[in-house]
Amino acid sequence: MGEKRESTVEMLVGNNDWVIRKENGIKYGYHITQCMFSSGNINERRRMGEIVTENEIVVDLFCGIGYYTLPILMKDNVKHVYSCEWNINAIKALKFNLDNNNVKIKCTILEGDNRVTTNGLENIADRVLLGLLPTAEESYNVALKCLKEEGGVLHIHGLAPSGNHQVFLSETTEKLLKINLNYKIINCKINKIKSYAPHWDHLVLDIEIGKNNS
Repeated sequence: MGEKRESTVEMLVGNNDWVIRKENGIKYGYHITQCMFSSGNINERRRMGEIVTENEIVVDLFCGIGYYTLPILMKDNVKHVYSCEWNINAIKALKFNLDNNNVKIKCTILEGDNRVTTNGLENIADRVLLGLLPTAEESYNVALKCLKEEGGVLHIHGLAPSGNHQVFLSETTEKLLKINLNYKIINCKINKIKSYAPHWDHLVLDIEIGKNNS
């Protein structure tokens, strides 16, 4: 719950809430009473590990305990990942997970509000992840700022009516182009992650953005 996506799990028996979840060869450690974990996003976590190409620089604007940061780093072809998070409990778990999976050398953690902590990442990223529900709209401008001048790919999570995924895509691309007129949309892909609520789906938009030379 809340803007920092804090867990509402309550321990009824025992006093140790620390767990390590193993998924696709990755070990995710976290306190279940402090951090959330969505098992329904398993395919998207795997996809993020497979989609990043060699020597890319990635900015993960809402990294949590490393849901997408870890799969990307585990493939070992990424150049560097900048992982943004403001929940102190998630940051503690992220630091443990980077160390426990032996991938911390290629990751920089930026602690705090990504609208502030990314000020030094202008024109640096080949790919930016916006993995926040129900919307990451407040950081659209951050994502575009982080992209390299020639463009890159945004992975934007959000919600859409089950019968009309296109509305999320059209509204999102329109908002992005209003933020930065120097970019244009080259390609878009809609990925359904899971059902979120009755008649609503969790989607991820892969939006390829290029420089507008017109």
